[in-house]
Amino acid sequence: MMADSAVMSEVVFASMVSLAMVLTTVTLHYWALAGLSALLKRWPDFRGEILLVVMVMFVAHMVEVTLYAWVYLILDQGDTAMNLAGAVDGSFLDHLYFSTACYTSLGLGDLYPLGTLRLIAGVEALNGLILITWSASFAFLVMQRRWRF
Repeated sequence: MMADSAVMSEVVFASMVSLAMVLTTVTLHYWALAGLSALLKRWPDFRGEILLVVMVMFVAHMVEVTLYAWVYLILDQGDTAMNLAGAVDGSFLDHLYFSTACYTSLGLGDLYPLGTLRLIAGVEALNGLILITWSASFAFLVMQRRWRF
């Protein structure tokens, strides 16, 4: 019974971390795109709009990936059931690389999560997919509105 209770508390903890990260990254992404939209409305004749859109979205995605990497680094400390395994040396770069692989749904497999860290990694993949498609939709709308052929 004690083991089941410990596993359940880890699952609840990982679920709360995942929810917090989704709320944080979706809010960050919303503000990035809303700010970008407001800026483009003020500059109706700006010719480099799609370049600006792509650059701002790339920076937003990198910030989101980095936030997940910090979570992985913090959770991957000591004797916990939430560790990265594989060709990992414990550096921030390893965690950033793993986060990028999860966020983009690339999932290379040379680094992999153990325990309930798998839940957070899975949620990051879904979160990244949603945010990447949101960015693509935004870029499409900007191009459709401004690049009439």
